[in-house]
Amino acid sequence: MWVPAKTLISFLITTFLFVGSSRANLITNGSFEVGPPNIDPFVTLNAPDNTTIYGWSLTGGSIDYVGSYWQAAHGSRSLDMNGYQFRGTISQSFSTQSGIPYVVRFALAGNPDRQPRTTGIRVWANDPNTTYADFYFVVNGQSHQNMGWVYHSWTFLAGLGQTTTLGFTSIDSYYDPIFGYSFGPALDDVSVEAVPEPATLSLVGLGLILAGLLRRR
Repeated sequence: MWVPAKTLISFLITTFLFVGSSRANLITNGSFEVGPPNIDPFVTLNAPDNTTIYGWSLTGGSIDYVGSYWQAAHGSRSLDMNGYQFRGTISQSFSTQSGIPYVVRFALAGNPDRQPRTTGIRVWANDPNTTYADFYFVVNGQSHQNMGWVYHSWTFLAGLGQTTTLGFTSIDSYYDPIFGYSFGPALDDVSVEAVPEPATLSLVGLGLILAGLLRRR
């Protein structure tokens, strides 16, 4: 069956737009850029706090909302997941579809004020004790100007219900005699995207083949 070129092109555009929208970042304010106008060099936040950092809730402990104190992975702001004396937990809820896999990406570093040491963070979905993964960063030789950010990813399967709560919890074990748990993992540039289904990927592949044939004709 002959299909007009305009119809095929329209089909390809619709397909690519659909795939692009399904992989849109579901996280609000993933780089923590939206908040109070002046946090330089940093401000310490204590739980509970669901208003200071737009889109995020500080549900446990303490964190430092970092501005010019050190280099961010993206933009000009980031977090030290240990504030003053305590390790912190932040979270955000967003719409998901049950049974669909989602991939979380984020940048991880460590507060360079205490080194050498190994710091760590737990990323979790809905329950930090059942659906989670732990990631670690070796703090050794980094500086405020060169934090050595490393990107990580983690995939989870959305459970029942229409929303998922994504959280990050400091699992840093370093304890300072004076400042306690005040030097933690640094977090920035968080994103969550739905993982395309194999059928969708096949459809995109077919579209690319059709586009190539059209170009040759």
